[in-house]
Amino acid sequence: MKQKSSLNKLLCLSIATIITCWNGSMVETNTKDKRPDMNFYGYLEDHASKEQKVEDILIGGKYEQIPAYQVIDNKTRELIDKSKKVELDNKSKETIKNLDPRQNKILLDLQEVSSIELQYPDRPVEHEIEINNKKYIEIKVKNITGTENNYLIESNRDLTCKKIDKGPKEDKDPVFEERKLNMIHVKKLTISGYKPNSDKIKSSSREAAAETDKSKISTDTEKILDEMEQKVNNLHKQDPSNYQNVKDSLLSLLRSLRGQLQKLLDMIKG
Repeated sequence: MKQKSSLNKLLCLSIATIITCWNGSMVETNTKDKRPDMNFYGYLEDHASKEQKVEDILIGGKYEQIPAYQVIDNKTRELIDKSKKVELDNKSKETIKNLDPRQNKILLDLQEVSSIELQYPDRPVEHEIEINNKKYIEIKVKNITGTENNYLIESNRDLTCKKIDKGPKEDKDPVFEERKLNMIHVKKLTISGYKPNSDKIKSSSREAAAETDKSKISTDTEKILDEMEQKVNNLHKQDPSNYQNVKDSLLSLLRSLRGQLQKLLDMIKG
């Protein structure tokens, strides 16, 4: 019985070890690439710098399903401007209070956009529209067919991208500078094209291969542990004289288990 107890403890320790290492590998391999899967590239001009070449363009963290809102009519806009100067009557106050541009939205897709620019690029702050403590700026969106439409978008909606700097002679390997600015500072954004991010594709391939490896290791480990458990449970049915053979068999399985653990450790380090 003491022999069986010792082997049971050994089996439990092996299971705990494999679970710990398996969880460690899962945490490590779930790290996600920050780059988007599609790389939209083009040119950006803001209030601080002239036109610059950029890529990995995102608006509010998206390149599709980007919410923008229909512009408000001139009468309502005049009412909003008037509210900044004089006290409005209750009816006018109620009109502004119930106004929410987000109730009338359109979803933009950068695949269909040629350019986005401020309607009033020189003095954007003066032309901000504040509605219920939220500030909006008017933008002009030109799509790839040449059609232009004006929309509202939050002034503080962020645009992120990477500035490409190849040096004054453009004979150096490019340096990528992270950019993040609010839409109110985007004088003009031109979308030249898009392509899949190659490093994202490679990353996805590596992740798929890692998942396959983990699945095989999991299956092989489960098989080894099942065999070990079966042998330990059957010890009391065995002839005492056969104990050495059972012990040798379990030691062989433990060596196999150690090999599986080493694969997991190598996966974690990689």
